[in-house]
Amino acid sequence: MLEKEVLIIGGGIAGITVALELSQFEIPVLLIEKNPSIGGLASTFCCKASESCNKCFACVVDKRIVEIHQKRNIQCLTRTEISGIRKNGKKFEVTLKQGRERIDLQVPAIVMAVGIDPYDATQKGEYGYGRYLDVITAKDLDEMLRYQGKLVRPSNGEFPTRLAFFQCVGSRDESIGNLYCSQVCCAYALRLIRAIRYQYPKVKVCFFYMDIQPAGPSFESFLKSCREDQGIRFIRSLPSKIYYSGASHLLKVRVPDPQTGEVMEEPFELIVLSVGMVLSQGARSLVQWLGLHYTEDGFIEASSSQEGVFVAGACSGPKDIDRTIIHAKGTALEVYQFLKGRD
Repeated sequence: MLEKEVLIIGGGIAGITVALELSQFEIPVLLIEKNPSIGGLASTFCCKASESCNKCFACVVDKRIVEIHQKRNIQCLTRTEISGIRKNGKKFEVTLKQGRERIDLQVPAIVMAVGIDPYDATQKGEYGYGRYLDVITAKDLDEMLRYQGKLVRPSNGEFPTRLAFFQCVGSRDESIGNLYCSQVCCAYALRLIRAIRYQYPKVKVCFFYMDIQPAGPSFESFLKSCREDQGIRFIRSLPSKIYYSGASHLLKVRVPDPQTGEVMEEPFELIVLSVGMVLSQGARSLVQWLGLHYTEDGFIEASSSQEGVFVAGACSGPKDIDRTIIHAKGTALEVYQFLKGRD
């Protein structure tokens, strides 16, 4: 049976940060990830610098991924999932599945760093995601810029000059039961917009929003610079529906005018949905096995963890990369203190 001091479930930036912090104390760690590589959702993000760094922290993720592979006391297993957990005295007996191979593990401490999933935008049928090729999510746009290195319309590969961003897709929405704010979407979308405007000055963007959530001490000055950008229009109203015009091959947006209340219509070449966060689907069985609880918003309740179980990152509630790293460092300290108290 394999023995380690800590099992970290999830190889995103939260799990990576916990592992790196614990490595400073020479604590043997096993980090497992169900996907073929570590890094999680944040590893697909592009750099969003414009005139200067816009503090998206995507570069930090890339650096941490390189760093973790250089640590001798951190073992990483990818394509690995948990098929069973049980408490045996002061330790957990965990069964891992890696392909057809079974690995039995015994650890005194487990860190849940299972991350989040983007809200499934197909559930908002009025926006046409999955039906109209030129309706994409912010994650899709991020991956387009990172891997293709250019901005294009998926429908025809042409360069779009008129973009619209819809905020709060899957968040603060009573109709789907997600009443919480995902907190990071406004800053995330605006950083994408500034990066696009910097690289492609001809692009004009319309930002449809409910209200704008602050994100860090430097956000206000960043938001001010966005509002001063003549290529970005802020409209405090959420669109009701998207229509496709076969004649013009454009997407038409219907939205209530915030001043008059009358419905106005405007065409766009590309529409970007800023989707909210939901707990990773793979977390459900783990929560049950470990006797954990959910918050009222459906994330993992960190404060109710049983002895030896810890929660790190956005699976405890929506967080951007920066706040996820800070939270994960705090979790790592809790794990260290727990292990030290057992000596």
